[in-house]
Amino acid sequence: MERFDYEKIKSFIRSTSKHTSIYVGCDSRQTAGSTLFVIVIVVHIDSNRGAKVFFEVRKERKITSLRERLMREVDYAVLTALNIVDAVENRPFEVHLDINPDENFRSSIVVKEAIGYVKAQGLKPVLKPYSIAAYAVADYITNKY
Repeated sequence: MERFDYEKIKSFIRSTSKHTSIYVGCDSRQTAGSTLFVIVIVVHIDSNRGAKVFFEVRKERKITSLRERLMREVDYAVLTALNIVDAVENRPFEVHLDINPDENFRSSIVVKEAIGYVKAQGLKPVLKPYSIAAYAVADYITNKY
């Protein structure tokens, strides 16, 4: 499974302009006997050009509780963000959550807890439909494994 090389990632971030945005997100999917998590760091060059994507894949025991699985996604995203925060400095920095605040969606069950947890770490949470690092980038990679 892929693992982050935090020193390499932080070096890359430091080499970018102060206009570069950094997004961290996580998505998961269930397999027959396990839960697969993909955590991503998206470095959006100058916030308007291309992006460099770093990702890590984790396979764990199957998590049957939706609440537990969603909060594990949040936890992985937060821990990853905290590992690179010193390199981010004053660049725009967001933790993207694969959570829909609309109560018509099942993921809304953890909105308050997830936002509170991210904010308690001094980070900025972003929910769907603006959380592209989680619901688009991590989701895309998750479907490749």
